[in-house]
Amino acid sequence: MKMNRDIKIDIDNNIQLRTLKKNNVTEKYVAWLNDYEIMKYTEQKYFKHSFSSVCDFVEQKYDSENDLLFGIFSNYTHIGNIKLGPISWEHRSAEVSYFIGDKYYWGRGIATKCVDSIVKYGTKVLLLEKINAGYYELNIGSEKVLKKCGFCIEGVRVSDVVFEDKRFNLILVGFVPKL
Repeated sequence: MKMNRDIKIDIDNNIQLRTLKKNNVTEKYVAWLNDYEIMKYTEQKYFKHSFSSVCDFVEQKYDSENDLLFGIFSNYTHIGNIKLGPISWEHRSAEVSYFIGDKYYWGRGIATKCVDSIVKYGTKVLLLEKINAGYYELNIGSEKVLKKCGFCIEGVRVSDVVFEDKRFNLILVGFVPKL
C-alpha cells in the first residue's frame, strides 16, 4: 500500500500529530532520547543517540512503507512522538509506541489522546484490524493509557525484561475494533 507521507491529525485545539521529517530533529529531541528518566521503560535506553542517528531514523521512517512516525505537537512545539509500525499490510495489524519527551506535559492526558487518535487513524483510514503494544509491568502510566484506549491484556512474557538489574514481566496488549 502506498502511504501518504505528510499526515496531520488534529487532536484538539492545542495538540496535533504530524509526520516527522528530518527538519523536525532538534538537539532537544535528541536529548529526550538520551534522558534515562524519559526512556527508562523503553529499549531506547540502551542506545546513545546523536543528532545524525536521529536524523537517519526519522528519514528511514519517513521513507518506509510500513511505519508512520508522528511528532506530537502542542501549539506547534514538538513534545513527543508516536509511531504506528511496523505495519503488516498482509495481516492488517501494527504496533504502536509513544513517549512524551517534554516532562512539562507529563500527566496531562496527552498520551491517551494521541494513542486514541492513532488507533482511530489506523483502524478507520488504514483499515487495520488489530493494533498491538507492550509495556514493562512497572510502567503504570502506559498501563493506564492503553487501558483507557481500549487495549486488553493478551499475554504476559514472564521475567522478559531487565530494569535496574531486576527482571520484570512484559505485558502484551492488543486492540481490536468493534465491528
